[in-house]
Amino acid sequence: MLLLAVIATAMLFTARGTPVEGYAAPHGGDYYAGRLSELKAEIETNLLPKIDAPGVELGLSEDAVTVTGPKEPLQTARLAIIHYFDPGLFEFTEVRE
Repeated sequence: MLLLAVIATAMLFTARGTPVEGYAAPHGGDYYAGRLSELKAEIETNLLPKIDAPGVELGLSEDAVTVTGPKEPLQTARLAIIHYFDPGLFEFTEVRE
């Protein structure tokens, strides 16, 4: 499992192109650091619908956007999200089916 995560991460950083063709984050991490609800809305509205991540849900904690879902869809969502946004703004949690 760890090997799969390492390979997926390596592919993300070495791949040409973007995980979601035609998508660009409208703002950077500094902007969203104080606007987590806006970041959550951006991802729910404009990013998640364009990727295959069934069962992935977003929420808010005091200092992060929470992303939960089954293993494979969560991995897909995580790779796309951290490609466009600061990973420090998120908490990723796998839920068992």
